[in-house]
Amino acid sequence: MTKFVKENFNYHGGFLMYEGEHDLSEYYSEPCHPSRLGKPRDTFVARFKYGKKNWKTWVTFLVNNFTVEEYVEMEKATSPYEAMQSKGFSRF
Repeated sequence: MTKFVKENFNYHGGFLMYEGEHDLSEYYSEPCHPSRLGKPRDTFVARFKYGKKNWKTWVTFLVNNFTVEEYVEMEKATSPYEAMQSKGFSRF
């Protein structure tokens, strides 16, 4: 199991992504730019629909309470917010 690393999060345009490599990483394959070939794709974490809110609070909670694989599996079955609520996260 891979722990989240705060420095690997990227927030841009309302989307929070994780750039680190983990056991469930998907990798770029053809067709793509040759510089990306074989590198891991960014993992979707959450979308903040109504502005920035406080995505840093979200990241801190993830780092302290989840492994990357655990969160990705839960987020596939439910919404990102419901996955966070399962560990005690409350609205920000």
